[in-house]
Amino acid sequence: MRSGTRNRSFLLTIYTLIGTSALLGDEYLIGYRLTTHNATLMSDRLSISKSMTPCLGEKKETLSLTRNHSQTLKSLLNFHEDEFIEFATQQSVNLRSRQDISNHTQTSTETMTLPTRCYVVDFNDDLVTISLLK
Repeated sequence: MRSGTRNRSFLLTIYTLIGTSALLGDEYLIGYRLTTHNATLMSDRLSISKSMTPCLGEKKETLSLTRNHSQTLKSLLNFHEDEFIEFATQQSVNLRSRQDISNHTQTSTETMTLPTRCYVVDFNDDLVTISLLK
């Protein structure tokens, strides 16, 4: 006859992982890049992907946004882009500027990059809470 105690540690690990993810929410890696040329927007890109490995750290700053029930995280952040960028820029931002000056002309290119960071996202019916892990 086979004993069920050999699987107890495995089951405990599975229950711990499920319980932790249910309490913390889903972890996402979010980054942003904006490029302008002569003060004209050339491109902006918001990159979002679900974290494949657990992120380490504790929740620091938190942002709450209202949402429609069927709205995805990407469409939510695109809709509330200004609020999220203001929230995310409270951390470090990489800025790169290049100016070319020649006879009677001046061109400039600026790039702002928010480094990809891990955020915990809690989805409720009409509210999403985004917390930076640090």
